[in-house]
Amino acid sequence: MGNCYDVHYLGDRDLADCDSLVTAAKRAYSMAKINDPLKEIDLAEISEEYSYQELLWTEGLGFCGRGEGGKWMEKGISQMSGSLPINPSGGILAGNPIGVAGAARVVEAVTQLRGEAGARQVKGAKTALAHGYTGACGQSHCVFILSH
Repeated sequence: MGNCYDVHYLGDRDLADCDSLVTAAKRAYSMAKINDPLKEIDLAEISEEYSYQELLWTEGLGFCGRGEGGKWMEKGISQMSGSLPINPSGGILAGNPIGVAGAARVVEAVTQLRGEAGARQVKGAKTALAHGYTGACGQSHCVFILSH
């Protein structure tokens, strides 16, 4: 698990960056001995209340380079049939469970690793990433790596 809290005042950082997520992800990857997240993680449950966040968070998690989130998603990599399904649960775009969104991502990841996800099951899932954030414009991020 890795977490990081960025500067408090919004004017003190570039809102198009997610440095706290980059740091949190690096910490989690280091603890889990993940060297190439795109190849070593089978699925990711990320907290994204707004559509832009999935693009930005995939970059911050190191799944693609900065500014490549849109092209990465267009390739279908994050789809259920892709090499790294993101939010097979459906995510939180349709409903934002304030305060528990990150915890719900952990529950979804565990459900996947147990093979209990039914129609949304990612076949052969052995390693999952769960992500949560809080604060204005994603100040604080937490990344969990779970494995079966």
